[in-house]
Amino acid sequence: MLPESKPVVLVAEDHPVNRKVAGLLLDALGVHALLADDGRPAIALYQKERPALILMDIMMPVVDGFHAAKEIRRLEFGLGIQTPIIACTALDETKIKEEAVSCGINDYLGKPYSRETLAAKIELWLGTKLPRTRTPITQVAQALANAVEEPMEGQRLRPSYGLEQLDDLLALFLTVTETLLAQLDSAIQAQDVVAVRRLAHEIRSGSLMVDAKDIAEICVQLEQVTHNWPEVVKTYPALALAFSKVREFAHKKQADGDAGVGLRPSQPSPKPASNY
Repeated sequence: MLPESKPVVLVAEDHPVNRKVAGLLLDALGVHALLADDGRPAIALYQKERPALILMDIMMPVVDGFHAAKEIRRLEFGLGIQTPIIACTALDETKIKEEAVSCGINDYLGKPYSRETLAAKIELWLGTKLPRTRTPITQVAQALANAVEEPMEGQRLRPSYGLEQLDDLLALFLTVTETLLAQLDSAIQAQDVVAVRRLAHEIRSGSLMVDAKDIAEICVQLEQVTHNWPEVVKTYPALALAFSKVREFAHKKQADGDAGVGLRPSQPSPKPASNY
């Protein structure tokens, strides 16, 4: 039984890191999150729970966001309802706008997004004011002022996720990204252009959500050079190096006892109408 006092938001997101981020942010906003890892289970959850709003990723492997939105609109036809659907994606809005409109998607939220940006979208479409739960963190401003250039800005993530949740999130990010990098390496060896583009996009998406900007930028470069295979081969080592720096940074913070930036010692080491 879903809580009657909380608005219910369905999140369709195949990337485990992005799905966890969405759940953490919605929880901090006093929203009950229904989490689906693809368009097909999202449609089933929609039918069962009738959420107030849907955050819809676009690039999902089995049923993508466009097809999921179309099916939800088909189910709603004749019922006199239209659940707000927000495209939640790292894809540029101009590239998806036409198809999004034709599928009945109402709005766009670019990744990565902040708690405030997410709250503003939900408030806009549900016409309600959400609580802003403050994370119990001290001296965040001082930590930000003293921050040096690092492969990921863990300090900036603390206010959004909290100390304990941030460690779990980073552990998940490292594990998932290491797996995706292995798949990307295999795709490059097989000269599979489609797979390389898809995997680079997926790695970029998760990296943006944890502020690993170097990884995200190299993924953009990789997507752009798939027409020139020697460049793809040359770009991959830079991506692997950027990831290793993030992993080393997280484990160093763990060894230094810097909670909420590295991994907690208990964590195992990860394996190598419309707004349009």
